[in-house]
Amino acid sequence: MGGVGLAQGWVWIRRLALGAVAVGLVLRFANLDRKVYWHDEAYTSLRVAGYVGPAVEKATADRPSLTAADLMRYQQMPPAPSLADCWTALVANPEHPPLYYLLAHGWGRLFGASVAGYRAIAALFGAIALPVMFWLARQLFPLRPAVAWVAVALLAVSPVQLVYGQEAREYTLWVVGLLLAHGSLVQALHQKTPWAWVTYGLALGLAWYGSLVTALLGLSHLVYMALSQRRVRPWVGYGLANGLGLLLFAPWIWTLVQQWGRFQKVTGWTREPSPLGFLAQLWGLHYSATVVDFNLPLNHPFTVVGPTLVLGLGAIALGHLWRHYPRSTALFLTCGLLIPPLVLIGHDILKAAQISRNTRYFLPSLVLMPLAIAVLVTHWLTFSQRWVRGLGAALLALVLMVGLASGVTNVRAFTWWNKAFSSSNRFIAADINQLPDPMVIVGPSNIALGEALSLSHYLRPDTPVWLLSDQTLPTAAALRAAHPQGSLVLFKASPDLLETVPPGWQIALADEAAQFSPYDVVRLIPPPGSQPRPMPG
Repeated sequence: MGGVGLAQGWVWIRRLALGAVAVGLVLRFANLDRKVYWHDEAYTSLRVAGYVGPAVEKATADRPSLTAADLMRYQQMPPAPSLADCWTALVANPEHPPLYYLLAHGWGRLFGASVAGYRAIAALFGAIALPVMFWLARQLFPLRPAVAWVAVALLAVSPVQLVYGQEAREYTLWVVGLLLAHGSLVQALHQKTPWAWVTYGLALGLAWYGSLVTALLGLSHLVYMALSQRRVRPWVGYGLANGLGLLLFAPWIWTLVQQWGRFQKVTGWTREPSPLGFLAQLWGLHYSATVVDFNLPLNHPFTVVGPTLVLGLGAIALGHLWRHYPRSTALFLTCGLLIPPLVLIGHDILKAAQISRNTRYFLPSLVLMPLAIAVLVTHWLTFSQRWVRGLGAALLALVLMVGLASGVTNVRAFTWWNKAFSSSNRFIAADINQLPDPMVIVGPSNIALGEALSLSHYLRPDTPVWLLSDQTLPTAAALRAAHPQGSLVLFKASPDLLETVPPGWQIALADEAAQFSPYDVVRLIPPPGSQPRPMPG
């Protein structure tokens, strides 16, 4: 393509990218309160308001008079909000750095606690990530501005970015930190000035306050430095910048040291075993979600086809980088794309663990997928042969179309895969609300309080919610005295709890056609003619 044609191509690409960004921004802020407010997000509200989980568990356990409205009050800002109480709640969960939650605390104090408000913070950082991606691409490909425009377009419609851009958690803040750290390292190596290394250190500090998994970003940068830098001076700047980043993060490092036992306890689930075949399927889906994601069930054929195509495209893009770009550029993206997932996957294979089942931990790699694909697409779009340009245009159109279709499907849905075990809570609540005067009984588990908090958003406010402290149902007399005339419902009852149903009582499972498991809503039916008895004392 000649100079005039190339310039015209840039105009076309730029306009297309701006259109994709505009649609991506609309999708990020659309229907923020539509999807189920799930377990983890409910804990966001709890901690932001200054409540400590174990204390709330103790205060709400074995209280038949507790209602959904009472559970909602724990997720609202108290009459006299306290930053000190918020900090205490955050310190009790050191696995999550505090920056997002402190911002949410400020939001809650100014505008009140709300599902849409806390998710809007995440959406805002998702929007900020777009110009940061543009800047990163310009650092890596200063002579190819079209790469930056295509990269930002692909990030704008990337389904996985939209998923986390509408979740009341810290992950889009982390994405901004990751992109800034990548770009500032490249900038520091090019400019070789003290201020550039300070910028890199500041970016690392922000990334650390996004997630402890920033360690994987640091490892990818360390490997890149080891393979590309032989002189002492860059290593001095690199070391001092990392020192600055860790110094900024030092207050939370000290918190981790003090709360190490608590950290081990709350992250214990990551060390539990999971079938390797199941994990391998999820590994592919992590990457396909950067391009296409319709929340299909795991047994759907596309959950095999989609990851295969996207991973194949990523492999072609990496091969193209190594053939057509300087070794330093190809090595930088290769380290960033491959080292974080290889560490996670290798850890789970060696330790028989399951941390790699979570898409969010792959974000240090996933944020670079749009950029890698953009390099390949831009090369084809600006190729001399017309059929290759047509191939590039078709690929770009396809990726943008499936991304947009995924995004539209996402914002119209009531739930998505990232809502995990809370996915069906909104449907469960709707089913319970149709029963005459229901009482919801929740058995004890590691997730019982969070699930009850999530469910409380969708139950009628006056619905009683009885959080049991033992895997044993109360006696028949206690059940009837607690709720004499209404319906008694077990919420996601465990087999152990079902074995303690009082003699003579029956259970009725939810309809098989419901949008949740039949055991998610189990009605307790007393014997015919039984009369309620008053509770003793």
